[in-house]
Amino acid sequence: MRGKSAAAAAFVAIVAAAGCAKQAETPANEAEKRYFDAWMEIHHPDVTPTEHWVYIIDEEKTSSTSPEALSKDYVFVTYTQKDLSGNISETTDSLVAKQLNQFQRQNYYGPAVWYRPNMMSGIYYAIEGMDIGDFRSVVIPGWFMGYDRYDSEEAYLANVTGGSNAIYDIKVTGQTDDIIKWQIDSMSIFVGEDKFGMFRQITPSDSTEYGFYYEGIIQDENGETVDTPEYLESISEDEEHESLFPQDTTVYINYTGRRLDGQAFDTTDEITAKDNGIYSSGKTYEPMPVSWGENYSELELDGNSVITGFAKTLWRMSQVEGVKKAAALFYSELGYSYSGSGDMIPAYAPLIFEIEFTENPEE
Repeated sequence: MRGKSAAAAAFVAIVAAAGCAKQAETPANEAEKRYFDAWMEIHHPDVTPTEHWVYIIDEEKTSSTSPEALSKDYVFVTYTQKDLSGNISETTDSLVAKQLNQFQRQNYYGPAVWYRPNMMSGIYYAIEGMDIGDFRSVVIPGWFMGYDRYDSEEAYLANVTGGSNAIYDIKVTGQTDDIIKWQIDSMSIFVGEDKFGMFRQITPSDSTEYGFYYEGIIQDENGETVDTPEYLESISEDEEHESLFPQDTTVYINYTGRRLDGQAFDTTDEITAKDNGIYSSGKTYEPMPVSWGENYSELELDGNSVITGFAKTLWRMSQVEGVKKAAALFYSELGYSYSGSGDMIPAYAPLIFEIEFTENPEE
């Protein structure tokens, strides 16, 4: 093996060559591959690529091996992504975020959901052979950072350009073939435990419709809760029920949206915002107007459309006389689905909303 100083000198020379202007006939990724190979020679000279051309530089296997090791479509992982200089661009690990002084307690830290059929090739190859509980650190060349699959590294080099080399530290925490059922099970457990005292009477079997729990609270003129048979009003998805509010009515609401861990991601209440680390001095915390429509899909909050679960909650609240407050829990199909929303709502996340009808703040 060459001495480290000689390898470093070669690396510098290759980097310099890579910076030169390419001729038109230069094959795609030629300079990038020279750079990557030189980097590997210096930093991990004894590591050879896997069957699918990624480089495992560290690995910790679980003591038990499942015959279904990552055989399912949805994989739950915690991960940290770095460039070849060690700069971290993404992490789901709160400890890593704290070490970088980048921790924001309102953000989601925890397992991410990766959908294997739609993963970038390099990441797909990076988790091959892993099992639940396994950890792996993998170097992925930039030409594998695309979604098309090819049969050889040469084909990747020829067809995938513009990708960045990356190091992924990955730990697998679970897997499922049915992400919807996984959410439904999570919601059922949440309702059964009800750590935050959201619901007064409903149980895990009392979902109003598939993927949707709702409980409206009827109050008298003094604001006291009235327990009536309508308290657990359940309206099936296929029944027609009209709102008590005329079309084009404007009503005002206060609300708070939370993840299942209790962290609020949006609220009209200033104290709640401050308590949850989401306060913004540029936002006015007061009841917001809802423009009523012919059905729940036409509702608008302060002139903006809302996610389906939020709209369904409002619509159900308006169907029973005396309902002033409600709590709802719904799966991601009624929320932000596979995309999530920003750093606070991950993909496939069930959401909680507490909503209250109130007065126009200007009156």
